[in-house]
Amino acid sequence: MAAPEKILILRLSSIGDLVLVSPLLRNLQRRFPQAVLDFAVKEEFAELVRYHPAVRTVHLVRKQDGWRGLWQLGNGLRRQNYDLILDLHRNFRTALLGRLSAAPQRLGYRKHRVRRWLYVRFKWKTLAEIPPIVQRYVQAAAPLGVPDDGAGTEIFWTPQHEEEATAALQAAGGKPEQSLIGLAPGAGYFTKKWPVEYFTELAAAITQKEREAVVVILGGAQDRELAENLCRKNRGSFLDLTGRCSLLASAAIVKRCRLLVANDSGLMHIAEAVRTPLVALFGSTTKPLGFFPQLSSSRVLENLNLDCRPCSHLGHEACPLGHFRCMREMMPQQVYEELGKLKLDSR
Repeated sequence: MAAPEKILILRLSSIGDLVLVSPLLRNLQRRFPQAVLDFAVKEEFAELVRYHPAVRTVHLVRKQDGWRGLWQLGNGLRRQNYDLILDLHRNFRTALLGRLSAAPQRLGYRKHRVRRWLYVRFKWKTLAEIPPIVQRYVQAAAPLGVPDDGAGTEIFWTPQHEEEATAALQAAGGKPEQSLIGLAPGAGYFTKKWPVEYFTELAAAITQKEREAVVVILGGAQDRELAENLCRKNRGSFLDLTGRCSLLASAAIVKRCRLLVANDSGLMHIAEAVRTPLVALFGSTTKPLGFFPQLSSSRVLENLNLDCRPCSHLGHEACPLGHFRCMREMMPQQVYEELGKLKLDSR
């Protein structure tokens, strides 16, 4: 393939996926330093790519604009004369945008839908040799000679986001000298969420044994009820920041944390991107699906004694079998012991 001069990345959502795209952006910039690299993404996730040094323009997909807006965006992309489309979403919307752009070259990553279905439905080892998603995104550009530098994910923000993070911590009662340990109790689906009462027990153990530590609860506005329940049942020192700052300010706070405990969620991927030691809790999803943490500073806890896992490649709003053993049998003491292995005083 000829070296492209203008490249458009299509990945509309979500938090974790957009963090996992970052190695491809970095490696594309190194391979084609003179090329223009743009990105199309849903408006609510745009800040995750807007400040990446490799990205020139971010094209927004707005929910309120509907299909007419998508069609108009596609026609606008055509006028940009892109040489190459890299479709890292591969759904109907991105396929439409790719076609409307009229780019002469279009590449995508392999979703392995059939293999994934067989693995989830029958537990066959059809994904055993498939690389994780972060590597598959980079491999989408392999025909262009783009390598994987193995340097992992990254995320970028501005000094204003640092100021926002500091203001949010202060508004919640935090002090600059305090040592932070983060908890992220939210996730996109119920079967990815460790029970809130377990987070409560864990938080109590942390504050009892780590007198200097302050527990920071992180998440979006949708996680406020979880955080309120956690705080209501605990008398320890908590800073509830759920829904109180932007996503990038939350990322800046995660970077300040000594450790983070998170479900399989966007904040889990952000922790790896900012190199905060992580304990990740996995319920209905498993490693072969491609979203496991990649760093040696991260630890994963999961119930390996269940033949019903995974029950979905995304998650469910209720346990299909009604027992929810994948999360219920993962006890707070186990998680606290994993934190100890990471050394609670590591920062």
